[in-house]
Parts: sequence; structure tokens; C-alpha cells
Amino acid sequence: MSRFLKVLAVLAVLAVGGVANGSTASKAQINIHESGTINTAKPPYAQGHIRGKFAIQLKLSPFGPGGTTAIVPVPAPTKYVNGEGQIPFTATDHLTSKTGTLELGIKGIHIDVNLNGNDLGPAAEYGTWKIRSATGIYEGWKGGGNWASVAYGYGKLQPYTVEWDGYVTP
Repeated sequence: MSRFLKVLAVLAVLAVGGVANGSTASKAQINIHESGTINTAKPPYAQGHIRGKFAIQLKLSPFGPGGTTAIVPVPAPTKYVNGEGQIPFTATDHLTSKTGTLELGIKGIHIDVNLNGNDLGPAAEYGTWKIRSATGIYEGWKGGGNWASVAYGYGKLQPYTVEWDGYVTP
């Protein structure tokens, strides 16, 4: 192969990979798996009310273990949609690992599946999320996506799980 064709082939590969134009940033699919407990014994929506662990899967490359998480929700008044009580809310999720932090801005809907006396029964939630800030190895990350959550009613400490899915530009 002539030198000209080799150079052309390398430039074509670099252009497809986004390097020829000086930009190496590309969207990567991300999944953040989170689980923890909701402490209903503390005043509702207090700092530390919802705590757990998270792990990140970044489709760009294998990504290490996660760390701890603390969610601070701010609910709005209940709305009724076709007879179903729905609580719109915003929240901030603070994800902290040994290598950096991510702060997610959250908008969502909370739906109580069953109220059991004074204890929160099972609940479902869904909405959108967006990265507000990032430090350490997450520095410069932008992006967001959709999420879904379920919480189970077991007295004062209730387990929950959240799946954050979307795209980030690392």
C-alpha cells in the first residue's frame, strides 16, 4: 500500500473516532445501580434521610466500584391523576466514591402503592436526572437520562433500589 493510502486510512479512522477534528468527547451509555434504606424515624426529607450504595457501569470501558449515596428530596403537594395520588418532587443525589463525587439533579413522581398505617408502604418512583457537578475522575462529565425506583415498606428502615440510565460525555 502506498504511503498516501496509509495516511488516508489513518485519517479516516481518526475522523470516525472523533480525533481528527480535535474532539475526543463522545457520549457513553451509563447505568448507575443504587440501593439503600429510607429512614422513616428521622424527620421527613432531612439530610441523610435516604442513604445507600451505588455502582457505575459505563459502556465506554469497565468502570470501578462505586461508593456511598445520600438523596435529599423536596416534595411538592400531592396531585391526583385519574384518582391516583402522585407526589411530584425534586431532589439531589450526592454520589461519593474514593475517586470523586457526582451530584445529580432529579425531577420525579412518587406514587404510594399501599399505605400501611403510619409506615410508608411500597412505593414506585420515576423521572429524569442530570449531572449538576462532578469532581475527581468524574470531572467534566455532562449528561443525564431517565430513572426508576422502588421502595418496600418494612417499618422504620425501608430498602429501596434505583436504576439511573442515560448518556454522559466523560
